Amino acid sequence: MEKRILLPTDFSKNSWNAIKYAIKLFEGKQCEFYILHTYAKETHGLDSLTLLDPDEAFNKMSEIKSKEGLGDILIKLSKLENNTNHCFHVVSESTLLLDAVKYLNKKLHFDIIVMGAKGINNKKGESYGKHTLEILKSIRKCPILVVPSNVDFNHPKEIVLTTDFNADIKISEIKNLVEIAKLSNASIQVLSITQPSKLSFFQKRNKVVIRKQLKEVDHNFNTLRNVKMGIALSCFVSIRNSNMISYIDKKPSLWQRLGLGKLNLNKLGYYADVPVLALHSK
Repeated sequence: MEKRILLPTDFSKNSWNAIKYAIKLFEGKQCEFYILHTYAKETHGLDSLTLLDPDEAFNKMSEIKSKEGLGDILIKLSKLENNTNHCFHVVSESTLLLDAVKYLNKKLHFDIIVMGAKGINNKKGESYGKHTLEILKSIRKCPILVVPSNVDFNHPKEIVLTTDFNADIKISEIKNLVEIAKLSNASIQVLSITQPSKLSFFQKRNKVVIRKQLKEVDHNFNTLRNVKMGIALSCFVSIRNSNMISYIDKKPSLWQRLGLGKLNLNKLGYYADVPVLALHSK
């Protein structure tokens, strides 16, 4: 079955790295890739010359740059090893990135979104970019794979799924995780900091569901005690040289949507060398 994959880009090295990662990860699958670039005048972060430009001139200039940038990506793609399984579409939209992603996802029903960890305008050090966090916060209809710029592609041999078993994960999203593991013949290591003897009935039920869905791939359940999940995950991944992290992204609370609380991704910490796959709860 053909997969539809969305690849947002701002023409940064980071977003190009995410595009290459997606192409290599799904090299054995029939895929339609949609490469999306958006442009819209915002009221902040613009230099004084841009603010003086009339809207029409700004939009025309931005449209030209957008289409030129997408053309450059197509040229770079043509220089990669030809894969008859893959076809590419480019989309240029005069709107905010989040609005375009919502619209396209509603229209095309993507199987996964793959994007860079931060954009070309992100000046912070070890943190995920604003647009990445916005999409993670708002898009709940398909998994999202975040690829940091330091990641060199290797087929993942071990994927860590971190969970406290408190979230009802969508079966369709576990299937995406299993498919990625199958693509690379990877094992899935489920990591929890909850002691098995202390699991509630609800947690035990969710654990059974996860175990059932992972039966087609090599997997293990691991428990670490008396440590915060961010620290536990960082140590686990570092010691085992795991190639991908996956977590169950619960629906953000009102406070998180207002920016007054940490999103689930930020609670896990920043990983400069490991892609992170967000799976959504019901």
